[in-house]
Amino acid sequence: MKYFYKDLSLEIPDSVYLPREDSELLADVIEKQELKGKKCLDMGCGSGLISILMGKKDAIVTAADINLDAVKAARENSANNNTEIHAVYSDLFSNIKEKFDLIVFNPPYLPGDDTEKKELTYYGGKDGRETIKRFLTQAKKFMKKNGRIFLLISTVTGEKEVMELAISSGYSVKQIARKKVPWEELIVLEIRLL
Repeated sequence: MKYFYKDLSLEIPDSVYLPREDSELLADVIEKQELKGKKCLDMGCGSGLISILMGKKDAIVTAADINLDAVKAARENSANNNTEIHAVYSDLFSNIKEKFDLIVFNPPYLPGDDTEKKELTYYGGKDGRETIKRFLTQAKKFMKKNGRIFLLISTVTGEKEVMELAISSGYSVKQIARKKVPWEELIVLEIRLL
């Protein structure tokens, strides 16, 4: 399927998450950042939209996904949009070796227990926070000293609970973007090491 975001054109296979309001809210946040020369990681890169936007801002980009089709799509979409990224297969940080100035993650955040491969892109466990918890526990080792995380969540995930999870994991957290959609509010949190 073809997907367009401003001047970008992406080809998205059925097995890969199609960017929606959540991806576009993150994209809006990325477009306001100064990323030239910064090492950035797009965790759960999907079709590569966020990776490509970071690459267009002259960042050094690694794109990671647990879905091999997504890794391939991100590579191809990056090349087709004249952007250079390094795309890798990784279950969260399992194949990541470097430290980053910025880690961006649009995780599976809906509460639910559907473990079919396609549904892993949506459901983050019973309360929607299991993948986020694993991510926050692991992310510290991959952040540079003044590194940041942009984490997208939903009011359905439990905004207060995710912020408390971040704080109890040794981070500071603040909300930097919010968007109301018909069934929820989407929120981008900026998370830093304490």
